[in-house]
Amino acid sequence: MRRIRIVSLAVALLGACGAWCGAWAATQPPPQEKEKEKEATDVYRAIVRAAEVHSPSDTLGNGVYAAAKEAFYAGKFDEAIAHAGDFTKAYTRNLNMNDALELVLLMRGFRDFQDEPLRGYAKVLALREGGRPDSASALAARTLERWPGARIRYHLHYQMAELARDRGDHAAAVTHAMAVADSSSKSRLAPAALKLAGDETIALGEGRDRALKLYQELLERFPDSPLTPGVRSQVIEMRKGMQL
Repeated sequence: MRRIRIVSLAVALLGACGAWCGAWAATQPPPQEKEKEKEATDVYRAIVRAAEVHSPSDTLGNGVYAAAKEAFYAGKFDEAIAHAGDFTKAYTRNLNMNDALELVLLMRGFRDFQDEPLRGYAKVLALREGGRPDSASALAARTLERWPGARIRYHLHYQMAELARDRGDHAAAVTHAMAVADSSSKSRLAPAALKLAGDETIALGEGRDRALKLYQELLERFPDSPLTPGVRSQVIEMRKGMQL
């Protein structure tokens, strides 16, 4: 995006430069074509160099985000909210912005049962990030078993679906994904869960018809999802293949 803005600025300035050159040319001998090209190139390069030097860094504020994530993983949610709030206000260009906003949403909307289910979920994420998927899956299962009605339950199901997919347990992946995708869940993870369930249905060998139904459900229920364009293209290709 920064490059696009740079090029747009360059084009605008070059247009102004062109207008000035036209007025100047009315009283001066016309410059040679090569000199025009060199002037335009020099202006563009100068703009790009200036923008590269002075543009904010996409990683500025990483330390604040790391502190928020560390506090979240440790179950210190009030501390994590404070760090995440500071981060989202001050470092809007940082590449971790969406993840920081996700932390804020979790800590503001999914706290019940004295925060124990959310602490379990945070630990699941920490275990996955630390390369311990089996421990993460076991903890997610225990958390769901102990607090089946917790607000974070659909996030836990989705984590278990991904973990099952990663270890090749396609049936379990479909089961947990469908728990999230159910219309009664009203989970914002439902589009991703339908996509995962469709993919794992194909991997499970249950046929493309079932997968197509899941993909079509995604398209109908969530037409504005970022996943929709890719799934629509996937459906078209699948139908073409089935007609051959």
